[in-house]
Amino acid sequence: MSRSVFLAILVWLAPVSMFAQKKPYPKPQVESSAGKPVPDFTLNDESGKPFKLSRQHGKWVVLYFYRGYW
Repeated sequence: MSRSVFLAILVWLAPVSMFAQKKPYPKPQVESSAGKPVPDFTLNDESGKPFKLSRQHGKWVVLYFYRGYW
């Protein structure tokens, strides 16, 4: 096998093997709250201004909380 063919295979296999690994995610520790009312809360937005959930009454709001695994 020539050196260039070996390097080409190695360059192709390295990223494929890296993305093929699957990490098992832990099971949720609390049950889903889908469809249930959300308690009022206040957080700062990206510009530092307070965001209060109760001020959004009557508007569509999507709450997405993400816990990264890194």
